[in-house]
Amino acid sequence: MKNKPFQQILQDIRLLSPQQFGILQPIISWHLQKQGRYLNLEHYVEHRFSSHPSCPYCKALTLQRYGIRAGRQCYRCKQCHRIFNAFTKTPLSRLRHNHSGRWSRYLKEMTRSTTLRKAAKICEITLKTAFLWRHKIWQIINDDPAKKFGGIIELDETFFRESFKGRRDGLPRTPGRRGSDKVKARKIPVMVTRDRQVNTVDRVLKNEGARGMVDGLKGRISIAAVVCADASLAHQSLARKLGFPLKELTTSAGQHVLEGVFHIQHVNAYHSH
Repeated sequence: MKNKPFQQILQDIRLLSPQQFGILQPIISWHLQKQGRYLNLEHYVEHRFSSHPSCPYCKALTLQRYGIRAGRQCYRCKQCHRIFNAFTKTPLSRLRHNHSGRWSRYLKEMTRSTTLRKAAKICEITLKTAFLWRHKIWQIINDDPAKKFGGIIELDETFFRESFKGRRDGLPRTPGRRGSDKVKARKIPVMVTRDRQVNTVDRVLKNEGARGMVDGLKGRISIAAVVCADASLAHQSLARKLGFPLKELTTSAGQHVLEGVFHIQHVNAYHSH
């Protein structure tokens, strides 16, 4: 962003009401945490291992430090006697270009939605490497969903057109042509759940019914939590089955905030990224 629009934002912030400040503050916190989490992926993997250390081979919890190799702390399992580090058996295991700064540059380009070819050129890596890195990074993110939600929880669904890229046979529809009707194209629903501490779970659903939502949220919502979502029969059924209070928004009628604190802005921000 250029300096002039940024200065205008700083001036407009002073005019915000307390209610608007309450909406803006967690959104800024989420962006800061997201940048810290994704742009320091090595630190994130090491922190995740140190918080729950276990042997990646036999899952034993009895470990001992076993020196440092290539700048990484090694461990030795007292049960199976194998040596490993925090990256063993993770998607980042044996990745090259570690000390050249290419990982950090590539992660920044990912957060900017840069194309593979452009990211490969900027980071001075091959197109194949850029493709493999992207899938490895997403695998780490997807393997670490939130275990528990608390406080105010936001719930909403977004929809994506089903991609058949790379498939030549067995297509369930005729090939799309330029200028064809896109409205009737099949959409895949994705449920996104997020609380104000930025704990997040997203799940691909078979349909918009409550059954898939129950499977994704069962046992993850704390007793004192309150869920905020768009008004729908599926959300009402989900609230009855899991036994949590539900605050419903009628966004089609322009209702985006309820009682000053209940909204789904964090989930919408997640959808936009």
